[in-house]
Amino acid sequence: MAGDALSLDIAGLTAAYRDGRLHPSAVLEQLFAAIEADTRGLNAFCLLDRAAAEREAEASGRRWREGRPLSVLDGVPVSVKDLVNVAGWPTRRGSLTGSDEPVPQDAPGVTPLRAGGAVLFGKTTTTEFGWTVGSSNPQAGTTLNPTAPGREVGGSSSGAAAQVAAGWGPLALGSDAGGSVRLPASWSGTVGFKPSFGAIPLAPASAFAEFAHLGTFTRSVADAALAMQVLSRADPRDPSSLFVRGEAPPDRPLRIAWTLALGSSGLVQPAVAGAVQALVRRLVDAGHTVIDWPDAANDRAQDMWSVWVSRIHESFVDWTEAQRARLSPGLQAAYEEGAAQSPAELARARARLRAMAGALAQRFTDIDLLITPSTPGAAPPLGDAGGGGWFQALGGFTYPFNLTQQPALSLPLGADAEGAPFGVQLVGPRFHDAAVLRAGARIEALLA
Repeated sequence: MAGDALSLDIAGLTAAYRDGRLHPSAVLEQLFAAIEADTRGLNAFCLLDRAAAEREAEASGRRWREGRPLSVLDGVPVSVKDLVNVAGWPTRRGSLTGSDEPVPQDAPGVTPLRAGGAVLFGKTTTTEFGWTVGSSNPQAGTTLNPTAPGREVGGSSSGAAAQVAAGWGPLALGSDAGGSVRLPASWSGTVGFKPSFGAIPLAPASAFAEFAHLGTFTRSVADAALAMQVLSRADPRDPSSLFVRGEAPPDRPLRIAWTLALGSSGLVQPAVAGAVQALVRRLVDAGHTVIDWPDAANDRAQDMWSVWVSRIHESFVDWTEAQRARLSPGLQAAYEEGAAQSPAELARARARLRAMAGALAQRFTDIDLLITPSTPGAAPPLGDAGGGGWFQALGGFTYPFNLTQQPALSLPLGADAEGAPFGVQLVGPRFHDAAVLRAGARIEALLA
């Protein structure tokens, strides 16, 4: 059993802790040994803290021996994306402008992990300030894709996807303001869950404000559901987290819509289209009602980009010119683009986005689930997924559900001719997170 610890899911780990077959410290030792033995140079982490993790693992082991675990994540190794504060560690945000000074307090999204006894062992790489979906940043370099060498692993939660895909622990905490969990999950063959806005508390506020969600990377839907039992806690520092969480409805035939075209989603690769169509046929055969989803004609990708770059400008406007000069050239260009927008242009863009979000959300009143590709295709070659054009080229299926703040789950669906993975996205009505996870588990079983 001890030699297979890293292959265990969350339930398997906690069962082994409970009956004494494994100790959290032994799992942690295997984890660090596997990371140190990596010869591929995956570069998933910008910080590892073995000493702190060992202390947490020892404390977890004592709790398990005494029969008083704090949660289903007690003793489970978990990483945190380097946009999120962890007490005692610096938050560099993938940028040369980041400070090496440790922050004094856990972010609200980390607080329930700490309270639940999770073993926080390191921070994963992110694109600079999370603004692109590539796999590189100025501070830590390039993160590689464990499942598709030579391809992007995606971002901005690059390291979180790479860590879970590499088998280095069952859970990583990422963030998603336009697809930054679901895109790398699709390209790495992992399960990425972006819950409803506020389901995992988020503070201090992201530069992308009401679009930004924390989310999880796991190897199964069951693990995502277990993680959400711990992570989904109200926190007064984030008023958006104070909503009532519903239980998943009982299993029943679902009313499902599906589409291969969603606004700016672009041309879907034949392998992806074929796999989604095959899944739809299996859902019909399983007794579900499946209907076509007409493409929304009011896609506002350019408006989304305009609002994003305005937020980037707001984030850095009080910096000195010397400080801004340390940003990457792409982020400096985005800052300048944001500065060039007039207040009237920005107000119109925001109004159009609100209208689009309202119309899109209302289309879920008579369906349980929408199925789309997570991405139009498998991961592009390394270096080909950066800059602002990603909305049209890569993120058309993902960003609309940041606007509507709805839960969206990416599941592994298939692979292209070269073996690079891609995913399918399941979207449900806002606050129906448990229902989306239950539907995801049913579809995951159907795909097995």
